[in-house]
Amino acid sequence: MKLAIAIILALIVFLSLKMVFNRNWKLVYTAFGHDDYFRVIGKLKQGGVLYKTKSPVNLEEPSRFKDMTQYDIYVKKEDEHIALNVLHNAN
Repeated sequence: MKLAIAIILALIVFLSLKMVFNRNWKLVYTAFGHDDYFRVIGKLKQGGVLYKTKSPVNLEEPSRFKDMTQYDIYVKKEDEHIALNVLHNAN
């Protein structure tokens, strides 16, 4: 019983900390496939924008011909306007 309570408390603390630390990040782009992903992060790197990526679990059967993996790309809140400007440039 004590072990179960300790596990639940640890999980609550972990999820609370995760929410606090992720609050400072904004989703700026969702890429599908590695080509789109590398194009976008290349632009962010070139613009000097710090980013992080999350890939939700994809339960679909993988295709041999087209990579449709989803990549959610986040930047710090204070860099959101810079990231959007970099991503929407025609270069």
